[in-house]
Amino acid sequence: MQTRAIILTVAAATAFTATSLIGVGTAWAADSSAASTGGTSKKQMRAENRALSHAVRQSLTKVKGLNSSHINVLAHGSTVTLAGTAPDQSQIDSAQAAASKVAGVSHVNNELTVSEPGN
Repeated sequence: MQTRAIILTVAAATAFTATSLIGVGTAWAADSSAASTGGTSKKQMRAENRALSHAVRQSLTKVKGLNSSHINVLAHGSTVTLAGTAPDQSQIDSAQAAASKVAGVSHVNNELTVSEPGN
């Protein structure tokens, strides 16, 4: 009888410990996911990325002599990627300069290429 009581006590202690560890693991996972996104939700991050892309696009359209109709703007965090084509290298340089001056942009990945004649 005494052996059975010891076994039940050990089983209860083990179950309690396992439950405690599961709770700690879940709490840690929740904390780490919030920390990795800086406390912002995916929906909010996407909205911020869209707003920054829009601001860069607006900036490109205001540059005199820049044909931005074939330039795509993609923002991820504070990094902006310019992709597509421009008629010549000077317009590619102008687009990069304009994008880098937009508030909130820390880095510009310039993947623009010079368009071939006839395309």
